[in-house]
Amino acid sequence: MVSPFVIHALAQVPIPADAERILARAAVAGDREAREELICAGLRNVALHALRLGHRGERLDEAVAAGAEGLILAVDRFDPERGTRLSTFAWQWIARAMTPPREAPVVELAEAPVSGDDLLVGLPEHLAAVVGLRYGLLCEDGVGMTIDEVAEHLGLTRWQVRDREGRALSHLRSRLARVGRRAPLEEPIPRSSIGRAFDC
Repeated sequence: MVSPFVIHALAQVPIPADAERILARAAVAGDREAREELICAGLRNVALHALRLGHRGERLDEAVAAGAEGLILAVDRFDPERGTRLSTFAWQWIARAMTPPREAPVVELAEAPVSGDDLLVGLPEHLAAVVGLRYGLLCEDGVGMTIDEVAEHLGLTRWQVRDREGRALSHLRSRLARVGRRAPLEEPIPRSSIGRAFDC
């Protein structure tokens, strides 16, 4: 069953190019109503993209909510003078917001395992905080938080949490790959139990 939120998004009417340009110029000048109108109209593309990706049920709601955050960022960065439609410009922001970060690899080296504290060393503080909470490295019980819980705890949006988590995991993968080239693996890389965080 499609939620009222998604139905509302799909029901939005696209704005003609000329009207969009006028609204975008007004939004750049600080007109909040114009900004809101652009965001509302763009929600249709967000919902359609989520459906094309195969999201259904609760996952559809989550994807549309995440995509809406990407849309808002796109609207705030949109330059109507470049001759590009907002829907074209916003596409990458929407797609990026809907793309979940990959699972962090767990690597055991021949000499000693890589601990959670070791993994966070060298990460920028704002990235370490997000990935540490998501995977329980900074939690007393060792249980990772959901995206919503991390967002609330750190005062961030869901999109910001996804973005920072993705950048942190990319950094960690790069670091672990360099370490892995120096020391052979003792056994195959196991699937991490913290991967369940992505099922939330």
